[in-house]
Amino acid sequence: MEKTHPSHPEFWNSRYLSGKTPWDFGGVPADLQKFLKYRPKGTNPAQRSRVLIPGCGSGYEITAFAAAGFEVTALDMAPAAVALARKLAGPALAKHIITGNFFEYDFPAASFDYIYERTFLCSLLPERRPAYRDRVAQLLKYRGTLLGFFYYQKPVLAEGPPYGFDWGAADELFARYFLLGKDQPASDSLPMFAGRERWQEWHRTSFCG
Repeated sequence: MEKTHPSHPEFWNSRYLSGKTPWDFGGVPADLQKFLKYRPKGTNPAQRSRVLIPGCGSGYEITAFAAAGFEVTALDMAPAAVALARKLAGPALAKHIITGNFFEYDFPAASFDYIYERTFLCSLLPERRPAYRDRVAQLLKYRGTLLGFFYYQKPVLAEGPPYGFDWGAADELFARYFLLGKDQPASDSLPMFAGRERWQEWHRTSFCG
């Protein structure tokens, strides 16, 4: 696979090294802040909800989830992104930020209560979406939740990433394993996503096959 292909780590690593990251929000989005504000804070480590952040990039959300009582695991296949996320998160959380491939990393099945989506899915070629859905379904516990931001824009392969969803395409994709519990326009979006980004919460069902 060529290094200029978006599925190659160097495609993203070079962008973090050069600072060309227009998808970087620079903080914690308002919709996630609202979600975390109304979640019960875990105090007993054994009772904390576990969240995975794939394609974490700079990882601003890592400390936000941790402060809200979640046990956080984040990963990115770009070493430069992981280094930046570790620096921003600090020593206490750095060990929870992994260099790795979301589709291949050796996580046990049903490891997480939540998976947080923020510009990772739209970085994947549309042909990879069924594999993403299946991997999320594998890693989430029953009734776990895939939550975060989903980009709705007819994908044009020559112009991406990001690659958006056609209207209805996400429903068709996720219906195999998920029920949509919440769907609303994003409160604050970067210019490249403005007006086409939605906060959604997809709940894992028991159906498998």
